[in-house]
Amino acid sequence: MHYKHIDAQGRRYRVQTKGGKDYITYEDEGMVCDSVWDDINAQDATSPIMGERIGYPTQKPEKLLQRMITACSPVGGVVADFFCGGGTTPAVAQLLNRRWIACDQSRIAVAITSDRVAKVVRDKVGTLFPVPDFTVEHWGIYEAPRLESYTPAQFREFVVRAFGGRPEEISPAIHGVRHGVPLYVGEPSRDSRITKEDVARFAKAVYEKRRANHGVMLAWNFGPDARKAAEILAARENKRVDFVRLSLVRLEADEFREHVVSKHPDYGPLLSFIQPPEVRVVVQRVKPLVYEFDVSESVSLNKDGAIANVQWDFNHKPGKFISTQGYTFLRDKKTGRPALIVQYTFPKAGAVTVACSVQDDQGGERTVVQTLQVE
Repeated sequence: MHYKHIDAQGRRYRVQTKGGKDYITYEDEGMVCDSVWDDINAQDATSPIMGERIGYPTQKPEKLLQRMITACSPVGGVVADFFCGGGTTPAVAQLLNRRWIACDQSRIAVAITSDRVAKVVRDKVGTLFPVPDFTVEHWGIYEAPRLESYTPAQFREFVVRAFGGRPEEISPAIHGVRHGVPLYVGEPSRDSRITKEDVARFAKAVYEKRRANHGVMLAWNFGPDARKAAEILAARENKRVDFVRLSLVRLEADEFREHVVSKHPDYGPLLSFIQPPEVRVVVQRVKPLVYEFDVSESVSLNKDGAIANVQWDFNHKPGKFISTQGYTFLRDKKTGRPALIVQYTFPKAGAVTVACSVQDDQGGERTVVQTLQVE
């Protein structure tokens, strides 16, 4: 049998035409591929019998991705899906020993994908081994509590770079420069505020160290005395040659967004400082081993936010959130909104750890963990 074709991975194959269809057979794998893929049932992805169903509306069959990834990438290669949705591509890539990159604009999709890959690792490798070193990174949506955990130096560098500037250490009172304009960044805590002393110190540094007449201060909050100090300096603008004009910009203000959006208009909807939702879990025993979990009193703390998805892990292990089968993307059949009240039957009595991950439609996410004595 003659294999005269070579694909991108260097594998030899032959093509035969039967009944108007082309069939591809690989030399070393004996794999036959029909050029018309009508043998994969799209319902496999949503059928609970197949064990793939997570409820995500655009979910694809794993068999389809297995064929595509096997045909187009070598073992150890990199597979990328920039609209990963329910996470079928990275989950299958992980199963086939490929490296992968997965992206999605939806925080819910990211949470579901991370959870799904963790399940693949658990089922394939076992719970005794750590999940491979995949990380979850969010661009443009920044959790305020996480920023507050930064050191002052880390926080200043983040804000300066997000504002389009570059950090510099020419003076303790100047933290960066943007287009030649000196920048000052307040403390990481949202309870902190800029004072008139901060304004005076920055104004002096701007003039003495940079010989400039314009500076920008960025912070969560500004005290009344700070604003007054800036107004007094502004009033002297035409009287003193060493006047330093200061702009006070809140990190959540439109001015901050405008500077970042100037890099590209599409960045606008992606830039926001968000709060994790407030998660309140009410547990009620229905009957032996059966419990009801109610998160309907949970609320989004972000402007115009609403709870968008709830995931449950009824056998939680420290540091490993892996949702229980069927509790990843639950929706009310009548309204289509996330199901906030669920029931679960535990396999046996005793102490269990339950974790609940809640995402809102503004990008906020929080996971709460609690111990329950099942009776």
